[in-house]
Formats: sequence, structure tokens, C-alpha cells
Amino acid sequence: MQRAIESAGIPTVSLSIFRGHSEQLKLPRVLLTRFARGSTVGPPGEPQAQRRVLLQALRLLETASAPTLQEFVGD
Repeated sequence: MQRAIESAGIPTVSLSIFRGHSEQLKLPRVLLTRFARGSTVGPPGEPQAQRRVLLQALRLLETASAPTLQEFVGD
């Protein structure tokens, strides 16, 4: 899906907790987090933590060329 969107000229970014899968799929832009499965954006009930993840993903979207795999730099 991401490749199709990117081919239309729209940049994309994925959030993932699986480095190996992300590398294998060769997605255009990936932000890796270390949160639990099902909580890729951050722990439930912690909107500030989730906001930090989303802001870093948006920065990656704005600044990184494809392919890029970046780890979340968080607390």
C-alpha cells in the first residue's frame, strides 16, 4: 500500500515495533518504537508519550528520503 501511495507522489511513514520485518519489507520510511504490540504509538493513557512518537514520525516524513529506518528517540 505504501509503495502505491508513494508512486502517486505522496510521502508516507510507517510505525513499527519489528525491525526485521521492516527491513525485509523495505518500506519507504519507518519509525521503530519499543512499545508493546498493539501500542506502537505509546502506552495507553499516556498522551504526551504518544504525541512525542507522532511528532517524530511527522519529522521523519518531512525530512527523510526513502528508504529510511529510524528508531524512536524517547524517554
